[in-house]
Amino acid sequence: MKAYINNIPHEAKKEETILEFVRRIEDQDAIPTMCQDDRLENFGSCRVCSVEVAREKDGQTKVVASCHTPVFENAYIYHNTDKIKKLRKNIVELVLTDYPSDKVFAEKGKKPTEFQKTIEQIGIPNIRYPQGENHFEIEKDNSHPYIKSDLSQCINCYRCVRACEEIQGEIVLGMSGRGFASQIIKGFDTNFDLSACVSCGACVQTCPTEALSDKFESKTIIADKTVRTTCTYCGVGCQLDVSVINGEIKGIQAPVTAEVNEGHTCIKGRFAFQFYNHPDRLTNPLIKKNGVFEVVSWEVAYDFISNKLLKIKKEHGADAIGCISSSRATNEENYLMQKMTRVAIGTNNIDGCARVCHAPTAFGMQQAFGTGAATNSINDLKKTDCILVFGANPTEAHPVTGAKVKQAFMQGVTSIVVDPVKTKLAKLAKYHLQLRPGTNVALLNMMMHYIIKKGLSDNAFIQKFTEQFKELKEHVMDLDMNELEQLTGVSKALVKEAAIAYASAENAMEFHGLGVTEHFQGSKTVMLLANLAMMTGNIGRSGVGLNPLRGQNNVQGAADMGVQPHQGAGYLDINDKEIQQYYAKKYGVDKMPEKEGLKIPEMLDAAIEGKFKALWIMGEDTFMTDPNTNHIKKAMAELDLLIVQELFMSATAEIADVVLPASSYFEKNGTFTNGERRVQRVNQVVEPIGNTKSDGQIIIDMMHKLGYEQPTGKVYDAAKILVEIADVIPFLKGVTWEGLGKNGLQWPILEDGTDTQIVHKNGAFKRGKGMFHHFDFEESPELLEHRKKYPFILTTARQLEHYNAGTMTRRTDNQEISSTDYLEINPLDAANKNINTGDRVRIFSDRGSVIIPVKITYHVKPGVVRTTFHQPEIFINMITGNVGDEYTLTPEYKVVAVDFERV
Repeated sequence: MKAYINNIPHEAKKEETILEFVRRIEDQDAIPTMCQDDRLENFGSCRVCSVEVAREKDGQTKVVASCHTPVFENAYIYHNTDKIKKLRKNIVELVLTDYPSDKVFAEKGKKPTEFQKTIEQIGIPNIRYPQGENHFEIEKDNSHPYIKSDLSQCINCYRCVRACEEIQGEIVLGMSGRGFASQIIKGFDTNFDLSACVSCGACVQTCPTEALSDKFESKTIIADKTVRTTCTYCGVGCQLDVSVINGEIKGIQAPVTAEVNEGHTCIKGRFAFQFYNHPDRLTNPLIKKNGVFEVVSWEVAYDFISNKLLKIKKEHGADAIGCISSSRATNEENYLMQKMTRVAIGTNNIDGCARVCHAPTAFGMQQAFGTGAATNSINDLKKTDCILVFGANPTEAHPVTGAKVKQAFMQGVTSIVVDPVKTKLAKLAKYHLQLRPGTNVALLNMMMHYIIKKGLSDNAFIQKFTEQFKELKEHVMDLDMNELEQLTGVSKALVKEAAIAYASAENAMEFHGLGVTEHFQGSKTVMLLANLAMMTGNIGRSGVGLNPLRGQNNVQGAADMGVQPHQGAGYLDINDKEIQQYYAKKYGVDKMPEKEGLKIPEMLDAAIEGKFKALWIMGEDTFMTDPNTNHIKKAMAELDLLIVQELFMSATAEIADVVLPASSYFEKNGTFTNGERRVQRVNQVVEPIGNTKSDGQIIIDMMHKLGYEQPTGKVYDAAKILVEIADVIPFLKGVTWEGLGKNGLQWPILEDGTDTQIVHKNGAFKRGKGMFHHFDFEESPELLEHRKKYPFILTTARQLEHYNAGTMTRRTDNQEISSTDYLEINPLDAANKNINTGDRVRIFSDRGSVIIPVKITYHVKPGVVRTTFHQPEIFINMITGNVGDEYTLTPEYKVVAVDFERV
């Protein structure tokens, strides 16, 4: 399609607006705007983007808003005529009648705002109209820890209102009044702090003035440099632009060009960065002597550790030593940690929180498909007709993806939520299957039963690309739906409706989280979810698939790198002799350890038995985050050596023998792999704090002390280590530091650098054919053993403002917004125990008890209570148990038999 700009022909694209067309051909500033934001639906209210358009050369022109007018064949566009210049000046003149005169120009030491740039581009008009009287006296709102408002600078562009609705889906901001009385309101005309604001900052980023800003003035600071990096918090993997002045981080913005987050991020990514230089940061190595930590040099710490480890290895064997790696660390550091464990120490005793939270996902999907990662990309949300969210609360735990799912729900996509808690998404969903915790397998059996019974299976796909469907069909069709209805607590009629809706959709997409994996039957649930996708043909194309929501920022990457005791880097089976030889050759050693290693619970049990002597923990607060704290305490007391690598003096670091101060992600290079298999660069923003070192450097130094020389050299170089990773891991064969660019690549990455958005295309499963599995529901041993004495079921969850143990977020203003964990109790249960909101209760199990404040809510059913686990003052894992997934030992945090009483 051809169109003309100032009579010069150019190729135009279908569905392109005039604004997009002109900006693409010329530059971003070719046409000024006020109400337009590329992330928002075009609004056309300000008219500053107006242009003249004719249907033929020298023909009669018409003035149109270019932001929402499509370009058309043989359009003649004139965007800078005298008529248009005059119109734009008039518009700005009207706006300036109600705008502070001292804000027309940028303040000294600040970048101009978008509106100030527009004024400069259009030219400052003479103000002929009377000055407005309504907005200048509006009181500034500084009630929120991060977000500030000064509505005297508001130009009523509606961008903040639209961003709140269209990007975050909260609808907290609105417009009240008419004419000069129009103004932005928060909630029911309250302040930010009392409103339902989730502190994402989307309104701040889009605001073209400083009517909305943040405490860091991130829009207008003049930075010495801005560094693109990847967020360290959750598995979404948002890209961040970090502003640095005098070597310190001063603000963060979300880049619009980022494919993952598209100019959006959450409270943690945008605002919770001040932990990095907090006074509590560990800055020197520490060794405990007579129960007290003493500062030592790195050389002394290294010698102490190496002498101890070599002594233990000599006396008890390498299998008396183990390591726990970190999903907070980079791929390169996780790779080095598992390599040091296997090569320099000589054992497969390597584990990490990737197994603690999502091992059932990897195991279950490997059994069904052959690979254990997301089948699709988050961008496929734009192409799906049905979304099934099973055991996940992404608006809290994966906020940017959660916002996208929420948008889809609000726009009418068929929506199904399976969760024992009435989450935000559950309230919006067409079908909320609020099952009893622990009955996932029973509910999925019901769904499959009704899909088969209604004849909605994709028989062509099943016959061509899968196996064992006949056995599945016989199993589920023989089940008693009345019995399963009683077990799950969900109406069989509602399950039937939801199952039919999922199976009838042209494209159905599934997301699951820890509400699937952290169960006794976690792996089985994942395999049944795979059944659901395969039996309806919802696999291997856009808008479908099985998509785990990985908890921490690099859960996927840590697993990819071989942080598990049964698989090495790239998920290769370490029990296979040929694989052992493969790794030995790649690592330049004579042989690899042959015995499968211990998982964390097995390490702890072995320590209590006196068989396990030394544990090295990198970036995990195992004492606080793993279940049954008293059991962990007993095990760690039996160790001869406990080494902890951390940013802060965590609960685990406090009981260590040696503490090594690590650099944060702002202080090093590397890569993270997000939940959609996207490998993205982590770029160093500032210099390491104090005497800290990157985890990678610490490991390379220690490998040298233990007798192994890392072939990439004595200095940690992420790009060089990535070359080694590409040589070892087949599905990362084509990855390079330069090739990752700004937006990363999704594995498998082929040798030519081509990446993969969708796996198992056209039924091409990694294992050959997709495998169906069938299982009966089994009650958790936790309930079978303890339910009579402890009649309530506790389920745990995450909270938007915090991250796991909260060692980082508790050292930011996020703690001011959310300073404690709460126990959520149904009103009927609370009434029976004479408990009110604000009371404190003692919640107890067979393992111990904690004191916790209460919230009374209908979010949970009678008999179920729920809490988060971020605050060390609560230490909820004092009461969680040792039951784990049958195959992977992933702890069953979601089903704990408890009782409680008012304090």
